[in-house]
Amino acid sequence: MLRRDTAVRLPGLRGRSWARRLQLASAATAVLVLLWPVVDIAVSTAWSHRRVDASHLDAVVVLGSSLDRGRVTPLLEARAARAAELVQQAREAGGDPWVVTSGGVTGPTAFDAQPVSEAQALGERLVALGVDGRRLLLEERALTTADNLAYALPLLTRTDPGVRRVAVVTSDGHVARVRLLLRTAIADGRVEDRYDITFVGARTPLQDVRAALLREVGLVAGQRADTAVTSAVRQSRRWSGTADPV
Repeated sequence: MLRRDTAVRLPGLRGRSWARRLQLASAATAVLVLLWPVVDIAVSTAWSHRRVDASHLDAVVVLGSSLDRGRVTPLLEARAARAAELVQQAREAGGDPWVVTSGGVTGPTAFDAQPVSEAQALGERLVALGVDGRRLLLEERALTTADNLAYALPLLTRTDPGVRRVAVVTSDGHVARVRLLLRTAIADGRVEDRYDITFVGARTPLQDVRAALLREVGLVAGQRADTAVTSAVRQSRRWSGTADPV
């Protein structure tokens, strides 16, 4: 009686199979890590250009950026123009929102700083575009994007405790990171979770698109990783009963 030959299992085959699966899983994870910030930025950029109902706005916050010898760059000019449009729409609907420009005195080094703050340069440009200077507030402490909202929103509250509905104007490709930074600021207690915030994107000048995209992809990926690690640490503390009391 003939017997079927039993399958011969070569030593090490199973190990190579699992190694191959691990390589594929690692490659897929790397692709997701690289693609997710790109998708996030693309979606946020498109979403930031939606039509905004400015009639109910209490305030408009304009985020600063680097100046060129004390003058606004095309990037900042686009932000100022978009903010002025919102203010004009609000005023036509009977509103009178506050306007905050945010950004301190920056420069390559402490000995080569700009002659004015980003907030002042932006404020002067907004007034030239028709914004009422009496409704303009300058936030001149912020030196990073993380500081912008952490300083600008409390300034609004100190000036007018009734402020709730706020439009934040920045470059469209910058919106994804600013949203992440706002969530972190709220989680850290730097910003009160009391505002109804709408993000509005100003078009990034063509000459700045490549540099802005490369910068934002890296920073958004880093911010998401940092947020994930921080959340994991907080959750582990809750499970272990060592979380700080609220």
